[in-house]
Amino acid sequence: MADTQAGPPADTSADTRAGTSARGLAGKVAIVTGAGRGVGAAYARALAAEGAKVVVNDLPASADRTPTSAQSVVAEIEATGGIAVAHHDSVADFDGARRVVQTAIERFGRLDILIANAAIIRPRFLRDADEHDWTDVLAVATHGTFHSLRHSVPHLIEAGGGTIIVTGDLVTDVHFPRNAAYRAAKAANAVLASYAAEELRPFGISVNAVNPGATATALHDDYVASLVDHAKSFRAELGTRVAAVGAALPPPAAPETVPPLGIYLCTEEGRRITGRAFQLNGTSIGVATTRTEISYLDPDVDVPAGWSTAALAARLPAWLAGGPGAAAAGQS
Repeated sequence: MADTQAGPPADTSADTRAGTSARGLAGKVAIVTGAGRGVGAAYARALAAEGAKVVVNDLPASADRTPTSAQSVVAEIEATGGIAVAHHDSVADFDGARRVVQTAIERFGRLDILIANAAIIRPRFLRDADEHDWTDVLAVATHGTFHSLRHSVPHLIEAGGGTIIVTGDLVTDVHFPRNAAYRAAKAANAVLASYAAEELRPFGISVNAVNPGATATALHDDYVASLVDHAKSFRAELGTRVAAVGAALPPPAAPETVPPLGIYLCTEEGRRITGRAFQLNGTSIGVATTRTEISYLDPDVDVPAGWSTAALAARLPAWLAGGPGAAAAGQS
């Protein structure tokens, strides 16, 4: 899949080439979901600083949340001369997401940018989880992303194109205990973003995933606190993997390290990039891929009926234990 699309000519002015253009999103209208704190709040502030008008979406008061988190972010934006409005519907609800989008249209007259960032976490082992520990997480992080995208796209098409950024998660084979629902939701979003990029390419709408690593947010802190007796072994596993590449385990990055890439992807030049999954590790930027090199184990002889249990028992365990080298030798 190509990662660029036709679009407006790139601005080659000195300011843009140097990355120093002032208020480069002036006149644009953005929605940021899950924007009351953490990465979402950092996105909202950064978009406003670049001149965009921002709908700051987050839930209203609850036991574990600042009562006016979205309004607080709006107040910060307005204090620095920006323009923003708070909205408190849940994007987990299809009509709630529609009302978020409608707020942008009614207040600002258009929509150019969607940052689909809303997510929650319910750390549980699968053996202990109840129905809502699973469905609540997917309702916000996955269904909420689809709901927001579905209601935004017609307005982005009407505006002549736009930008959708989906907040993903670390792409790694590290096991994150008590985190199956969150990781499953984010994996689904990665596929959704990839499909949306292809479907919306003809309309000049770019869709990319931006996947932060460990970031100093309340969600991160809630997850780490849930590990209890697993925290030491989990950090030890991470430390071992990082040391293998000659580095040290870094502290969580500040939320403000995430938006700069997203802001660039919202510019006229950045909109030419689509269908990518960017991996952030602090200030380092990588590109993840869903493409997988698949190795195959073939029978020694042509067996029309397929493998027998005895033949699998004789060959499969040793083939798997042999690692990539052995797998490559059996690749068809």
